Amino acid sequence: MEAIDEHATALADAIEAALPGWVERCVRVRLGPGDDPGPEVEAAAADAGRQAAAEVGGAVRRLLAADIDEQGTTPLALLRGAVRFPTEVLREAGAAPVPRDRVQERLFPEDVYDLAPASFADVDPSLFEPGLRWGAAKAFAHKQRHGGGAAPMPTKKRVVAYVPDLMDRSKVASAPADVTFVNRPADLAARAAEAGADLVVVDLTRPGVVEQLAGIEAPVVGFANHTNREAMEAASAAGASQVLARSAFFARLDDLLGG
Repeated sequence: MEAIDEHATALADAIEAALPGWVERCVRVRLGPGDDPGPEVEAAAADAGRQAAAEVGGAVRRLLAADIDEQGTTPLALLRGAVRFPTEVLREAGAAPVPRDRVQERLFPEDVYDLAPASFADVDPSLFEPGLRWGAAKAFAHKQRHGGGAAPMPTKKRVVAYVPDLMDRSKVASAPADVTFVNRPADLAARAAEAGADLVVVDLTRPGVVEQLAGIEAPVVGFANHTNREAMEAASAAGASQVLARSAFFARLDDLLGG
């Protein structure tokens, strides 16, 4: 258990360090890139960031210090609860709620500014690596304790993905699947066939993607901004198995790629 304790401490330290900056960025982004929030709002955001680090960071640290069989939630779920800190600052500043798709409204009804992180990297890119290492260490410790030795290891889903955005790619790469990325939409069909892919994931907002879908034999899941109805409808017509709003796709990422 020494390895998982080390990774848990590293993740807790990283989350605690990242939370203040994340809260302040959330406030600035939702107030608008060209708007000057003013010293009072900036001070309120900084104070809210410190509170988030103390309260949510402390909750994460206590969770990760618990035995793995007693961890009733996840660090990411606790981080999603941290939206209350920037949300309160934004409400006090008079910021208008943002439009959200129905899935997000159902999953996170209090997140009126659409701030809930879909992954550790959404809070800060620096959390990606410690989150990945802790998750792998926990999975290994759980298997050592409960695997029973004779039980076969579950086979990871084989996924081929065309996701050019580096941040989005890091999220897909962190999913519990064997993911292979291609650099061109034209390579999707051949690479999926070669890999015996169980699933193909595509960013529908990229040029040339929809035109390739009909030639892919594996099930295809595509995502786009919820306002991009044209791309989503075209993908459905081209035979995509599932077409999701971007926020819904990343909220369900582990289920889609790991199920």
